[in-house]
Amino acid sequence: MKKLTVKTALDNYPVLIGVDVFNFLPQLIEERNLPKRFFVIVDENVFKHFSSIINKNLNPFGTKISFIILKASEKSKSLKTLQRLYTILSEKNFGRDTLIVAIGGGTLGDIAGFAASTYMRGVPLIHIPTTLLSCVDSSIGGKTAVNFKDAKNLIGTFYQPEAVLIDLNFLETVPRKEIISGLGEVVKYSYLTNGDFYEELLSKSNKLIKKDLDYLSRVIYECAKIKAAVISKDEKEISGVRKILNFGHTFAHAFESNSSYKISHGKAVLAGIISAIYLSRKKELISDNQLKRMVELPLKFKSFINLKDFDEKKLFNLMSYDKKRKDEKIKFVLIKNFGEILVDLEAQRKEIHCALKKTREVLI
Repeated sequence: MKKLTVKTALDNYPVLIGVDVFNFLPQLIEERNLPKRFFVIVDENVFKHFSSIINKNLNPFGTKISFIILKASEKSKSLKTLQRLYTILSEKNFGRDTLIVAIGGGTLGDIAGFAASTYMRGVPLIHIPTTLLSCVDSSIGGKTAVNFKDAKNLIGTFYQPEAVLIDLNFLETVPRKEIISGLGEVVKYSYLTNGDFYEELLSKSNKLIKKDLDYLSRVIYECAKIKAAVISKDEKEISGVRKILNFGHTFAHAFESNSSYKISHGKAVLAGIISAIYLSRKKELISDNQLKRMVELPLKFKSFINLKDFDEKKLFNLMSYDKKRKDEKIKFVLIKNFGEILVDLEAQRKEIHCALKKTREVLI
């Protein structure tokens, strides 16, 4: 088992990574003196395969338990689903002495986190991520959100969990397409350091696709370590350090919204990274040689990225709604070198369209 600590302004919390770490949940609840009234929000596919182990670790321990099984998708990450959670919580008389346990991928974790942050002005939360994407990224750092109209994550909060338990057993039943989807965030982290992690992924990416658990454990730990370090410096994107985690995401969120969320977040991030690299070149932040090297890794997965209805005008308009815009201008996170990420950069409309055109050429 690997362990790291996320340091925040109010408290620190552990991230446990390994096989069977879900079994540490009762011990962790005791150590952190957490409530034993459980409101468990769980992905339906996860519950289908792992109901016995979930019940084993929760039923004998909790004084009151309610299971809410959701079909997790971007379309369910909505105010309608949120209202359903609030209704059940209130009708079943859950108070502030409630522990919300989120068992699922990124979309489920986002809405469960938002519910935890707002119900009764905040109740404790534990994340048990079950997809590669949620393991390496969304379960750590405290971002919660729901989508609103055509805008992804437009309504949300910062709310840190009490702990994150990354049990590799859950990844055994994850379909190959979900592993590939998670690679978008993994690839993103490889640009945030000196390039060694990038080169490693370039040579060993097949191990991830084949779900080599030993290598998955190493990659998840590496990504979680990078994110924990960023969070400890800028928990709520105040100083701007945390914004580097949005590399590729301005484009990615537009790709997702444009597809009505038919393209997964991770695959959209892969495409978004490619667009951000081309925009970085257009703005002369990187050379042609750097561009060639930097797009090599995300392009290894181009066959899995399906960008349908590639409408540059609509994509530009969608980016205009992005949370990173400021003073009515779209802000981008771009790259100058491995480990040298620039935030809050503006781009002219023709530069953005050029980056989108290049992305379309290499992907479609």
